[in-house]
Order: sequence, then C-alpha cells, then structure tokens
Amino acid sequence: MHYKYSDTAQNLIDNRIKRFKKHESNQTIIDHLSFSFPLADLRHCKRAGSIGSTVDTQTLFPVVPNIKEEFNTEGLTPEQVLKSLETQKQRINERMSDFYINTLRVFTRYVLGFELSVPRDKGFHGYHNSMNLVTSEGTQIGFVGIGGQRDTVYFQISGEGCKHLWSHTTPFILHHWLSKVLSISSLSRIDIARDCFDNVFNCKAAELNFFQKAFARKKGGPNPTMSPRHSFTIDGKFDVEMTTVGKRTSPVYWRIYDKKLEQGIDDESLVWYRNEVELKKWSVDCLLDPDSTFAGICDFSQQMINTDGVQTSSSAKVSKAGTDLASRVKWVRRMCGKALADILEITEGDMQTVLGLLVPDKYVTGKSLDVPNIYKHILTEKLRVV
Repeated sequence: MHYKYSDTAQNLIDNRIKRFKKHESNQTIIDHLSFSFPLADLRHCKRAGSIGSTVDTQTLFPVVPNIKEEFNTEGLTPEQVLKSLETQKQRINERMSDFYINTLRVFTRYVLGFELSVPRDKGFHGYHNSMNLVTSEGTQIGFVGIGGQRDTVYFQISGEGCKHLWSHTTPFILHHWLSKVLSISSLSRIDIARDCFDNVFNCKAAELNFFQKAFARKKGGPNPTMSPRHSFTIDGKFDVEMTTVGKRTSPVYWRIYDKKLEQGIDDESLVWYRNEVELKKWSVDCLLDPDSTFAGICDFSQQMINTDGVQTSSSAKVSKAGTDLASRVKWVRRMCGKALADILEITEGDMQTVLGLLVPDKYVTGKSLDVPNIYKHILTEKLRVV
C-alpha cells in the first residue's frame, strides 16, 4: 500500500520531477559551496567593474574610510600620547569594522543574491562571530563566519542556497568576483553532481566501476576505498541506498545514492540516482567549466558527461606558488611602483638594464644580467649598492 500525498504536495513533487527530467541529458549541479578570504580584500569590490550587470560598483559599494588623520602630540605628556594613540586606534578599528560589514552586506546582496542576518553573537567553524545567510524570503540557506583565521570571512552555502545562487548569477561571473576581485585561489569545498534518470549510473554500477579502478584520480595517487552504506526495512526494501568512495577527510569524496528514496517520492515510474563528488581545497578555476571539472576527476565521472575532462586540482603546491607570486607583485607595486617608473624613464625603458640594476648578481641564476658600465659606476661611487 502506497502513501497518498495531498494534492498540493503531489503537485510540488510532480513539478520537481519535471524540473530535473527536463535537464536529464545535460545538467551538472553545484550543490554546495564554501570559500573564505581576508576581510581587508573587500576594499577591492568598489573597483570590480560591472561584469554581468549594468550596475556601477563605484557607486554601489561604500567608500573606504580615510584613516590618515592628523595626530598632534604637541604639549602632551608620554602618558597622554599613549592614551591618545589607543583612542585613535580604537576609533579607526571601529570605522574599518563598519566599512567591512557594510561592504560585506552589499557583496552578499549584489554578487550572491542573499541577505545577511544580524550577528548571532556565537562562533562558527572557529570564527569569532557569525551570521545567517538568508534568501529575500527569509529562508536560511547557509552561514557566514567573521573575525577568525587572521581576520577572514567564511561563506558556507547549502545545496538549497546554491539553487538560489545560480538563479541570481552564473559560475563564470562568480569566478570573476572570487578570483579576480577577492584574489581567492581555492575553494574550501565545492560539491558537483550529476543526476541519472535511466538507471545506468546507480549504486550497483558505482560498485562495479570501483573494482575496475574507475574512481582512481586521473592525476594519480592511491586508489580510494569504497563503502556500501545501504539499510533495509524488515520486508527487505531499501530504507537507504548509498555507496561512498573515498574518505570524508580526503580531497575527493563520492556519494552515489537513490535520490528518489532520499526525497521520499513514491513514484514507480521514476528512477533518480545522484552521483555527487565533494571536492575540498579545490582550484577556484573549476567554476569556469563545471562540466569539464566533473569529467576530469576520474574515469567514472568521465563516462557520465560528453565533454573532455579538465584536471583541476587541490594541489597546495600550485596554489601556494600562485599566491606567493601575486602577493609579491602586489607588494612591489605598492612599495616601489613610483620608483620603478622613474628608473624606467631614466634608462629609456630598457628592462634588462633596470633588472640588472635592481637584482643583485647573487640572486640571478646562470648568466648575470648585463648592466652598462656607466650605471655600475654611478651605483658603486654614489649609491654604494653594487
């Protein structure tokens, strides 16, 4: 005897089935997303441009406070100077805190399409404080942690939240904001899934593929382990049908399960399996092409999608190298940009000469950069740096 749904509930189920069947042959789903970045990088949002929108970010985002205030210590005792410095520091911190929170709210609303609740005054994943991430209708679909991990902010968007996210923006546009504006190189976690409605990629197929080493990552490494996690009722029917591959703590963790059973849908004509992979510390570039990212993980995922796979990675070495380069370039431009421009003008744009002047021979591998004798003489006799 099958359970009888109310007309309203049955209509909701029918619409959900139609929605997923509509995309049966071409739908890669991003079902969970989390990322973090330094609060200080929110100051770049104002210069982000208007990709994906006609709204000018120059007018949309708050102005960065001018904290270069005059500080006159004339006539003050050392104790008064110290007290004034502490007062000024507190005032600056309060102004910057207000700026970051206001900018964060605009970023959340404009870029992600969500709202932030008032602070919950409780921690979250090691962060000092947190806020609920909600839709315009008030549905909670995630969390935002603030103030921990060296003054960073952390976004965690649930599967339901991702549906709202992708109705507001696209993975390509979000990639621009995360990678180009906020300098995020890797996502804390991203879940990518494909649904199967023809009973081909089900739990039994996943277990067979496992023993054929189809879950081995294309970039190499040890083979994962597989764990059937089925449970049954007393009459021998599935209560849960699920197979996992990998460990929850590993960079790649697969869940293959009967989605119809999980959703409690009683429809004999429907077959609905979800093949979902949880990727941790994964390159933000996976947002540029989720189809190819999914196909590029292993042979099992490649079978499900008609596209060439791209082997995006969770490699810390590559990520660190890119981050180090970006941070060093930022520092040099900020601290030395004007001086470098002056040197370029003096040397008439000769980059080899400029590098030869600035980089000591001991740091140059192979043949040292040639510097004209006239410049070497100036540096030796006047500046004493060579």
